[in-house]
Amino acid sequence: MKHPALASALTTCFFLSACATNTTITVTPAEIRNKIQHAHVTVLPIAQPAPLTEKTKAQAVGNFIFSSVISSVVGSSGSASNPQQFQANVDIATSFGNELSKALPTSYSVASGKGADLALAKKISDYFAKSDPSSNPADQKLSIAVGAPLWELGYTSFLGSEDYALNYHIQVSVLEKSKDSTTPLKSVSCAAAAPEKMPLEQWQSNDYAALNASAQTIVDSCFKRFLTETGLADAAGLIHAIH
Repeated sequence: MKHPALASALTTCFFLSACATNTTITVTPAEIRNKIQHAHVTVLPIAQPAPLTEKTKAQAVGNFIFSSVISSVVGSSGSASNPQQFQANVDIATSFGNELSKALPTSYSVASGKGADLALAKKISDYFAKSDPSSNPADQKLSIAVGAPLWELGYTSFLGSEDYALNYHIQVSVLEKSKDSTTPLKSVSCAAAAPEKMPLEQWQSNDYAALNASAQTIVDSCFKRFLTETGLADAAGLIHAIH
């Protein structure tokens, strides 16, 4: 059964906002690398991977028709004895229709095609497991949170094409904990649309095989970006050379 992905969105916001009142500290890649290399690093578990949502043309058409019908009913419910009252009713109906359209869900979650955030968290966790993390109990504790605020198959054009794109926004946050507060040190975002475009049915075929292939490429790319923006890319190359 398809349903709005509200719970997952709230979970993602919780992890990635860790301390919403704190301002992210601006640090250079060299500085963040030094902090990471002299800290106990843990990757926060993901209890519920961000689900795939599908933003379909059928849903958009349904929302438009529904809001139009309701706003028409609202506009005709009041009596209009003069042009001014008629225009007022039209304005009320238009405003109501616009607000209703904003409130209606534009996409629904599906059971398959999820797990990109979980895969990236696992990849980062495996990296730190191989990188000889600090064992000094006096060292600072850092945690890494991975979330996917956007993981969606959406239509590319309402009229001109039947193609859908995999739109994504995956975010990795490095968090520093001291006593009772948590400070975001670095946030790395991967946000774009996968280069592959195809009809929704092709994305869905074989239990979302095409989407899973794209997801692996996205995860690998985002992992490399995380290493680069945290100054760990050189260290990663050294580890691979050793192994």
